[in-house]
Amino acid sequence: MGLNSLKVIENRIFSTLGKEVEAVSGLSKSIFEIVSAVSLLSRRKGKIIITGVGKSAFIGMKMAATFTSLGHHAFFLHPVDALHGDSGVVFDGDIVIAVSFSGESNEVLKVIRHIKKTFLVKVIAITRSKKSSLRKLADKSITIRIKDEGSPSGLAPMASTTASLVVGDLLAVGLVDPKKYKDTHFAKFHPGGSLGLRLKTVEETMIKGSKMPMVRGETLFKKAILEISKKRKGVVGVLDRLGKLVGVLTDGDVRRFFTLHDSSSGVSVKDVMTTNPKIISATDSLERALEIMERFKITTLFVTTKGKKVIGLIHLHDIIEATS
Repeated sequence: MGLNSLKVIENRIFSTLGKEVEAVSGLSKSIFEIVSAVSLLSRRKGKIIITGVGKSAFIGMKMAATFTSLGHHAFFLHPVDALHGDSGVVFDGDIVIAVSFSGESNEVLKVIRHIKKTFLVKVIAITRSKKSSLRKLADKSITIRIKDEGSPSGLAPMASTTASLVVGDLLAVGLVDPKKYKDTHFAKFHPGGSLGLRLKTVEETMIKGSKMPMVRGETLFKKAILEISKKRKGVVGVLDRLGKLVGVLTDGDVRRFFTLHDSSSGVSVKDVMTTNPKIISATDSLERALEIMERFKITTLFVTTKGKKVIGLIHLHDIIEATS
């Protein structure tokens, strides 16, 4: 491909980017409409239902996913499915968000007319024209202003779908009060992956009580090994007389001992343990726990208070299970 061809492609890309940025910027003229729609959504008694056909259907699915992730009961309803029985999921008090750039989509208009005739619902339209059929059926409307889709011959929706997607995000953020909605709320809906690591605390995942492998410093080495085998965590915590953590004995410590010694007779666990063990707080995130484990090449952490009293134990396998 020659330089001239690459330049032509670059120009096309920049042109489309400019159209999409222009479409999003144009939403500043629709802020009052968006605020009004948020006000209606915040007073609803039921669910949020999003509908649309074609590319707007994918935008609607993303909107529903965003609302749901922020704790709002929302889902996408395809208009064709709604006309063939699925409108049974609609109840009085719901709010329907209908996405149609033209405002003349036959499937969307049919389902909105049916729902409004059958249920006590409110409708929010996301559309281009203030004179469209969908706009006339809606209780609230949000205008998408674009001059050019940015696609070849303007046939494929690009700028309009980008702007519609942003409208969904603006509605969602308008519904969320950051003073009331904390990370702990978000964690309830995102238990897995990196979000789960960041938002779940050690306290939620750690084992505690009799499940923890623990011995006193004066315990015989042989009994400490039995405790490791019994609790199956590959480690045992060593406590002093005040119950504070003073060391740990790991599978590795045991192997190293028997590499150098033939007998453990008369040896106590404090003679073999690793002092200054790595610890973590119950309020720390699983992400923090994993960082410590990776840095020091270990698989377990004892959870302690500021006074080094042991309150729990977290294992790498527990973190994996909690976020998978």
